[in-house]
Amino acid sequence: MDIPLQYRGREQAFIKHQLLETYLYKLFMIVGQHQPTVSYVDCFAGPWQEASEDMSDTSIGRSLSTMKNCLESLQDMGHNVRFRALFVEKDATAYHRLSGYLDSLDTPVETESFHGEFYNVRHKILDWCGPAGFTFFFVDPLGWKSIVEVPTLEPFLQRPDSEFLINFMFDFILRAHGIPLHENNMIAIFGQIPQTDGMTPSQKESYLVELYRANLKRVQPLRGGKPRSVTVPIQRPDKNRTLYHLVYLTRHPLGIVKFMEASEPLDFVQKAVHIQAKHDKKIETTGQGELFGPLENIKVDQGNVSISVVKEYWLRQLTFQPQLFGIDKLADMLEDTGWFESNFQEAFHELQKDGTAINLDDAEKSKRRKKFVHFDENHNCGERLAKVTL
Repeated sequence: MDIPLQYRGREQAFIKHQLLETYLYKLFMIVGQHQPTVSYVDCFAGPWQEASEDMSDTSIGRSLSTMKNCLESLQDMGHNVRFRALFVEKDATAYHRLSGYLDSLDTPVETESFHGEFYNVRHKILDWCGPAGFTFFFVDPLGWKSIVEVPTLEPFLQRPDSEFLINFMFDFILRAHGIPLHENNMIAIFGQIPQTDGMTPSQKESYLVELYRANLKRVQPLRGGKPRSVTVPIQRPDKNRTLYHLVYLTRHPLGIVKFMEASEPLDFVQKAVHIQAKHDKKIETTGQGELFGPLENIKVDQGNVSISVVKEYWLRQLTFQPQLFGIDKLADMLEDTGWFESNFQEAFHELQKDGTAINLDDAEKSKRRKKFVHFDENHNCGERLAKVTL
């Protein structure tokens, strides 16, 4: 996979837009079969100076293209769905480009734009969304103060039938979280002042991200289903360090499953970005490239987790008494671990071969090579799994 030229120098945006586009298509194709109207809100739309004229390298262009494709596909399936998109931007120059671009479009997607600071136009945004109907909020700011803080987002989090993708600017927050000057900001983000003394960098990252996810879910009302959240780390293109986390929130277990399904290929994409950035730097420094393409030999692993660790996790979930493992249970496992379904499929297959676990509904399907548990069988109630007494 080659990184498009318009994304060179901001490869992390390419990864983010790949995930946004892939997941929105999956989401809107599901929601559009049950809802008459699908709404999308980009709370920090831009575009920024580096954006191409056709906006193909922005969340604006890619979200609108995705909605148009979904609308046409759903029409072919006999569903007449209304798609709406709202783009919010505070910078006057960026907003001028945004509004001009939207005015020039010939698209079946209804578009509107607001000029203003996100914090000040929150209730105007909610009025546009209406009190009911599905809305997806994309919160992708350049900063974090008074933006990703939970009190700022609370009016949106309490809206029913809504999903969120929030850019949690981890690198900045990591540096700020131990500074007394930012204590009030940390309380607004995490619900408390994080205590990370004695933690390794990896432990700090897990702790801070989990604390933020828990605080987001805490303010969501109980009605409408259990609040759920997973996150995808986005690495710096030139360093093996997390730049930000894309935090996804939903109330639907299938949403968690589909989001992680859309996220899995990012392992390959992020490796491609790292290799391409290294390749470009070498050309810039020496004037010489490599004989073969820089992306020829990328190895894709299964979520960077040992299969033995996943097997141990499975054995803690299983009992000797058969129980159904369906979409709800899979969503719990994905949310709990941050792993992918493929990790669980591969590990369960190993448990079957070891003779330590059994799928009681798999007698006729034992030759399956990728799916050893069908979580979506029996109307998403899944299949009966159990430990085996040795």
